[in-house]
Amino acid sequence: MYIYSGNNLQETKAPVMPLACYLGNVYAESVLVLRDGAGPLGLKLRLLTAGCGPGVLADTKVRAVERNIYFGDSCQDVLSALGSPHKVFYKSEDKMKIHSPSPHKQVPSKCNDYFFNYYILGVDILFDSTTHLVKKFVLHTNYPGHYNFNIYHRCDFKIPLIIKKDGADAQSEDCILTTYSKWDQIQELLGHPMEKPVVLHRSSSANNTNPFGSTFCFGLQRMIFEVCD
Repeated sequence: MYIYSGNNLQETKAPVMPLACYLGNVYAESVLVLRDGAGPLGLKLRLLTAGCGPGVLADTKVRAVERNIYFGDSCQDVLSALGSPHKVFYKSEDKMKIHSPSPHKQVPSKCNDYFFNYYILGVDILFDSTTHLVKKFVLHTNYPGHYNFNIYHRCDFKIPLIIKKDGADAQSEDCILTTYSKWDQIQELLGHPMEKPVVLHRSSSANNTNPFGSTFCFGLQRMIFEVCD
């Protein structure tokens, strides 16, 4: 038995969330990765929230707002755009330094960088511990089988790409990577990674076993893709 919204099972879409489910929360309808020729610049978030007023039925419409966040923004900029995070997480180590071009990537930091975790938006924002400026964005797909599955809402992101073709009649082709893009498709568009992946095997402090297995992180064009085995 299938339960779905729409007229065709093969072209189903999730129905619009009822107003009663907002309960003062802000949800991300879409997240667009802003890019230039060198790589990502930041995020453009289209946020949805139910209007609130003094009365119970004072405002029963969904409001949409857009907010832009860039690399190098301060904590105050992010708080003004997105509000308070659901949690602040301080990093104990940085396993992804292996992909850093800096010659000081093995030098331990005296302070810990920290994340703003926005669970409902499906986004984490990493701040530098010294400058307190944005240095990384993490977009969660909420993929079944991942260690963090069902902790974050799925981030419906779009990453626009301009692919230049080789040959006499070379033309640029516009492509978009989404939450549902497969790793094979990403490699066809961006090329195969030159370095070996960083293997992540998450486990909690109380339980060292991880039933979901390891994931592999590949660096391509100033972006890191975490791939489930």
